Amino acid sequence: MLSKQILVISGNQIVFQSVKKFMQNDSTDVIYAMSVMKALNYLSSNEYCLVIMPISLPINSDVTFLRIVRETHPMPIIVLTPKLGTEEKVILFHAGANACLEQPMDTLLCIAQAHSLIQLYLDAKTIDKKEHPLVYDRELIINSIYLHVIIDGELLELTRTEFDLLHYMAKQPNQIFTRQQLYRQICGNDLGINGKNTVRSHIGNLYKKLTDVGKTTLKIPEGSAISF
Repeated sequence: MLSKQILVISGNQIVFQSVKKFMQNDSTDVIYAMSVMKALNYLSSNEYCLVIMPISLPINSDVTFLRIVRETHPMPIIVLTPKLGTEEKVILFHAGANACLEQPMDTLLCIAQAHSLIQLYLDAKTIDKKEHPLVYDRELIINSIYLHVIIDGELLELTRTEFDLLHYMAKQPNQIFTRQQLYRQICGNDLGINGKNTVRSHIGNLYKKLTDVGKTTLKIPEGSAISF
């Protein structure tokens, strides 16, 4: 029975065939996605222990996709790149790559790196002791492990309190919260005059940051109620 799956994302079947030749066996299946949309569909419905994807120049669009994959899935990622400078490689690592291998691909090196990363991933994997990221139509990703909020592939800078408020409300969409409930959640005590001002300030800052990037996710009707 196949217990591991590797996803190869590439418009070039040569890469897929090379990986499949060396990695496919009784316990490992190598899956091919020829487009980003196909890859996202596969990733949303199956668990993979490794992703391999070529990067093209300019790297901007690939970096956005890489960041989305990294924020929503914990498996290692190998990127196959043209000759890049140090700065571009650093960008790829920051976006989520675990290894950068230059093309033309040295197949044996790629396979050795793949086996190493898969083993590291499987050894480190625990039975779900971490929360999964909250994903809303791939436009909004809230990752409580890294304390990141990604909107349309871009990182939204939030304070820790703003993140905690957004994450708490996002876990219970359409529920109405009072400012007192939110204050108790983030501060652990009753809402006084200072607390009321604190919540109002954090909610206002969070609301502005979301609307500045075109997301009207928070609903603040008349009065003191807030919902996500």
